[in-house]
Amino acid sequence: MVVFWIIAVCLFIAAMLFVLPPLLSRKVADKVIEHNELNVSVYKDQLAELERDNEMGAITPDYYEKTKHEIERRLLQDVQEANQDDGEQARTTTGPGGRPLVIVLAVVIPLFSVLLYMDLGSPAAVTGDEPAVVAVPAAGGIPAGGGASGEHPDTGDQVEAMVQQLELRMEEQPDDLEGWLMLARTYRFQQRHADAVRAFEKAMPLVNTNPQFLADFADTLAMATNGNLDGRPIRLIRQALELDPDNVQSLWLTGTYDFERGDYEEALSSWRRLRNVVEPDSQDANAMNTNIAEVEARLRAAGRAIPPEDEIITVSSVKGPTFVTGTVRVDPVYQEKTAPTDTVFIYARAANGPRMPLAMLKKQVQDLPFEFTLDEKMAMMSGMSLADYPQIVVSARISKSGNAMAQSGDFEGRTAVIDVGMIGLDININNEVP
Repeated sequence: MVVFWIIAVCLFIAAMLFVLPPLLSRKVADKVIEHNELNVSVYKDQLAELERDNEMGAITPDYYEKTKHEIERRLLQDVQEANQDDGEQARTTTGPGGRPLVIVLAVVIPLFSVLLYMDLGSPAAVTGDEPAVVAVPAAGGIPAGGGASGEHPDTGDQVEAMVQQLELRMEEQPDDLEGWLMLARTYRFQQRHADAVRAFEKAMPLVNTNPQFLADFADTLAMATNGNLDGRPIRLIRQALELDPDNVQSLWLTGTYDFERGDYEEALSSWRRLRNVVEPDSQDANAMNTNIAEVEARLRAAGRAIPPEDEIITVSSVKGPTFVTGTVRVDPVYQEKTAPTDTVFIYARAANGPRMPLAMLKKQVQDLPFEFTLDEKMAMMSGMSLADYPQIVVSARISKSGNAMAQSGDFEGRTAVIDVGMIGLDININNEVP
């Protein structure tokens, strides 16, 4: 703390050495170049340039004469005004009011700086009293309520503006199932669970066929009722596992449900399978190791046998390629209608399924032609990646507004329906969105 204040005082003194001497001085600084001489020099240059243009025939004689008279007139006027200003300045000094001003500045500046720092700065960091950030896990390492859903950071006005835009769109298009689904997942992002439940209900024809959407809906229902997975949430989770036995969120939630009910063998089976599905040494894998150890400890304490771990062959361990590659270019006809900084979206959608992108890249027109790779790691939402849909359509769209939603006047190009794993795609942007 002492070192901080010593440094602050030294910086203040250094600042005062720049500010106060001019205020204390009672002499007018000598001019290196007289004002009149400077004016004359500038106008001479202008006259010389005018003479050169006249000799080269670049201007008409009439224009030459008028401009020359104007320069001479301005020169005479500026010299007269400068003489008056210099006379006034020669009679002006700092005067007796300078020293009180110096005293006021010397007191006000440091006082204001300290008060401002106390209000906007981090005084606790100086005193060493600033608290450390501590992550507090759920008891026993078991995820409370929603399990894998997690907390999302608030992104402020940008998310709120998107939500309002979606809400207005759904008022105008209440039959847009994908719009309701997007709104539901956005509400989840904002932890507006009751609103998310209502939006999920509107999109049930899509939710019922997608294991990840079912898991999201179940988690949202539970969070809207203080983490209670009984009833409809657990039925949705089991429905999701029938569609995809390796769905990470469903395995996590069903394990949580069984653990809270004391069905430790069932919880152990779900979490062991989940551990085999996720990447080794990942955060989820480490969490599962902790949860499994807790379950095994409780089984031993209750005198119950720990079931042996059978080898589990997961879907993820035998799946094929989960990427596509290619080149995006813009047709010369549309090149002239774009700006170098216009946004280019490159994305893949399921050929049969929700229209939300499975993977997306964002570039600019100046980057084209661009060789791209889309893979499952670019998924925008959990359970919606190139690993989940075998056939896709890859598109590229130029947006002047930078809006991720297609708008009239955008330019786009797309492939036919292709299999995930194809390489060397050629996408030509040659169509205007009506």
